[in-house]
Amino acid sequence: MSPKNDETSTNPLSRKLQKVLSLKLDQDPDLLVALKGLSGVVTTNNLRTRRNLRGDFERRSVDLSEELCQSFRHVNELVGKLDSEISQMGESCKAMTAELATSRKQMQGLLEKTTKIKRESATVEMKKEVVSSFIARYHVTHEQASLLKKSDSLHPDFFSTFNRVKTIHQDCKILLHSHQTTGLQIMEHMAMLQEQAFQTLYKWAQNECRHLTSDIPEPSSSLKEGFEMLAERDSLLSGALTELAKVRRAAVLRMFINALTRGGPGGNPKPIELSSHDPIRYGGDMLAWLHQTIASERDLLASFLHSKETVSLVLCEVTEGVSRTLKIRLEQIINNTEECITLLRISNIIRFYLSTIKPFLTEEAPLTLLIIELSGQCSKQFNRQIALYISRLCDKNELPGPELVPTEAFQEALHLLKVVLETHDVSVVPDSSPLNSMTDLLDVVISPILGLCSLSASQLDPVDSAVYLINLVSSLFNVLVTYENTDTKLALLQSKVDEEVETLTNLQYDHMIKTTGIPPLEMVNKDRLAVVATKLDQALCNTELLWLQQCTLLSALKYRNTVWRGACSQFVRVYDSLFKASCNEGVLLKSADQIAQLLK
Repeated sequence: MSPKNDETSTNPLSRKLQKVLSLKLDQDPDLLVALKGLSGVVTTNNLRTRRNLRGDFERRSVDLSEELCQSFRHVNELVGKLDSEISQMGESCKAMTAELATSRKQMQGLLEKTTKIKRESATVEMKKEVVSSFIARYHVTHEQASLLKKSDSLHPDFFSTFNRVKTIHQDCKILLHSHQTTGLQIMEHMAMLQEQAFQTLYKWAQNECRHLTSDIPEPSSSLKEGFEMLAERDSLLSGALTELAKVRRAAVLRMFINALTRGGPGGNPKPIELSSHDPIRYGGDMLAWLHQTIASERDLLASFLHSKETVSLVLCEVTEGVSRTLKIRLEQIINNTEECITLLRISNIIRFYLSTIKPFLTEEAPLTLLIIELSGQCSKQFNRQIALYISRLCDKNELPGPELVPTEAFQEALHLLKVVLETHDVSVVPDSSPLNSMTDLLDVVISPILGLCSLSASQLDPVDSAVYLINLVSSLFNVLVTYENTDTKLALLQSKVDEEVETLTNLQYDHMIKTTGIPPLEMVNKDRLAVVATKLDQALCNTELLWLQQCTLLSALKYRNTVWRGACSQFVRVYDSLFKASCNEGVLLKSADQIAQLLK
């Protein structure tokens, strides 16, 4: 190191300069603040200013100290004034504390009394709430009670008040466990109000029912609720329903008479009586009107009555009014009708409307019993007319011609049977047992026709009678086989045909024996066998000689073949015995198999 550098490092001034020069003024905040303050004091930078800078700072420091002392002197005066005021406030607080202590002693009794009054007031308020709740639950006001006594008209709040009375009466049962006397008194009062309300409601309901006289009445909206409440008193409900049934019975009867004689409004639809010349339409129109009216009445009653059973019972009484009028007219139709088909159609109409009306009414309803009775009368009249018709055909005593085909009388009876079956087949009656219905109908018609067949056949010889009966019964069979539920009668007819076929087979066999001259076995000899052989050869050459002429008149080919096969079978069996006997006699005849083959 050089001597010059060592001198510089040991010189204090140099070190200070070096230190000052090494300072970074922009990074020293204190210095920056000092310089900023100095710039505000020193406005001009000259030699004089720099020389007096220290004195200026000292004077400025003295001035600031004097200002600070002046400020503290003012503060000291304020603090003294505040201290005196605080002392005064302390004295005032002591005085007030003394006065409060005196007042507390004086108000202690009042506070105790006030507290007691508050407790008593709370107790009274609680009792008031209890009493209010009790009254609200178990009490009816005078105005509410008066609503239950007006019988001319019901107030809109009648039903809500009535329900409240019933609720209170029910709640009193709970009250009896703790307050028996009070509970009994309230129950008696509520029971009295209920009875008054029931009487008021009963009179009102009767009055409302009396106004339901129009063709399409409009019951009040409260009537349904009224009948629901009356349901709690059977006697009152019965009285109201009786009045209702009486009014509607008269209204329905009036409407029925008007429909018969006047028709609808403006003559549309026309009066039903105008079609009295047509028994089917006349009876059908009356029953159709009745069915429509019953449906309308049921809807009317169901709009305010509470149960289906009640509706049915009232409807039975309502429809009873038209029973007599309906009975007179339908009996007149039935008794004055002689055509069997017309009677059957009327019977179907009656049974149809019986099936549609019956669900609306009870089993014992007068109208239901009447329609059942009329249906029975119509069936009896139909049976009588069938019997009379067949009887008239029998009175003709018509015998068949040589062709042994059905007579004209039988053809008429067969035509009647076809029309009857067609009428029954297209019937819309919802019969729960169609088999029984068809069987009953066939019993009425088939039995007289079979009697007619037997009567005609009884006047013929056995062969003609058998052929004729087979032709007649097979015609009947062919008619019945195209309809359902006729199996029972078909089996009966088939058995009768089979019986006559068997009879005719035996007669055909006798004819074959007679034609061929086959003798009994005990009378067989060579001479007789020679005659039999000759006749048999002639018959086999022309088998028509073996046929009964009447068998060719059988209308059904299958029965003709059945008779021939049965007779040939019997003939071959007898001939086989004869063939065995001829072998013993030394006569040569054709064998039974050969004869059977030739007879085919």
